[in-house]
Amino acid sequence: MKRIAVLAIAFSTVVHAGGPSADILERVPLAARTVFQLYAKSERGTASGSAVMVGPGLLATSCHVMGDAAQAVVVQTGEAIPVSLVAADWRRDLCILESGLIDTRASPLRPASRLRKSDRVFSLGFTGGRFAYSTGELRQLYAMDGSRVLRGSAAFAAGASGGGLFDAEGRLVGILTFYKLSRDGSMFFAIPADWVPEVLAAGIQPRTPETRPFWAETHSARADFLQAVQYEFEGRWDLLAHYAEQWLAREPDAAEARETLEEALSRSAAQAH
Repeated sequence: MKRIAVLAIAFSTVVHAGGPSADILERVPLAARTVFQLYAKSERGTASGSAVMVGPGLLATSCHVMGDAAQAVVVQTGEAIPVSLVAADWRRDLCILESGLIDTRASPLRPASRLRKSDRVFSLGFTGGRFAYSTGELRQLYAMDGSRVLRGSAAFAAGASGGGLFDAEGRLVGILTFYKLSRDGSMFFAIPADWVPEVLAAGIQPRTPETRPFWAETHSARADFLQAVQYEFEGRWDLLAHYAEQWLAREPDAAEARETLEEALSRSAAQAH
C-alpha cells in the first residue's frame, strides 16, 4: 500500500514522500478544513470514521460508520460537535448529517460525468485518530445508479471512510468508502459526490436487517464491476476474462467492461508465458 502522509491542520504546508506536484499540494490545506473525524455511538458500541462538508451545516459520511446511530459527534480541532442524521441511503452507503454549529464552507462538488481516467486526485480522512492525505489518480469509473463509482490510487486506511476525495482543483468528487490492498495500490474506492443531492432529497430511507452496502452484497447480488474487481484482486485472469465477456455481452456500451476484458486477456497471456 502506498504511503499515506499525515497532515497537521494548523499548518499551511504539507509533506508527502511521493513528490506530487506543488499545485495539488496547495489545495490540500483548504480542503482539509472541510473534513472531520466522526464518532457514532450505537448499541453495538462506538464507531469512528470521517465526514466531509457537502453544504451549509451538512456533512456526508459512510452509512457503515454510522451503523444504527441517529446522532453522532464530529471533531476537528478538539471540540466535539453534535450532528444528527437527516438522510441515508444504506445501499449506496451514503449518510448525510446536519449541525447548526458548523459554519465551514464546503468545497464545490464536481460530478463524476466530468471526470476521466488519469485525473489527479487526493484523499483526506482520519486514520488512527490522525489526519492524513494521499495523492494519486483515477484508474477507473464504474457506472452505477446514474453516476460512477470512482476507483483510484489515492490511498486511505481504516478510519478514513466517509472522508473526501478531491480533484486537483480542490473540488469534492467522492466520499471515501472501501478499499482492497492490491499489489499495485489502485483499489481505493469512493462513491460519487453527485449522489449527495439525490440522497438528501430522499431523506432517511427504510432498511431491513438484510440491507447491505452495495460493496458488501452477496455474490448473487453483486454488481458486475465488483465481481470483476474481486477476480482482479485474486489474480484470476482467465476467470476475469470470461466474466468480462459476459459483462460486455450484457452491457455492450460499458467502456469499463471492455477495458477490463482487454486487461484480463493481456494479463492472462503474460501469465501463460
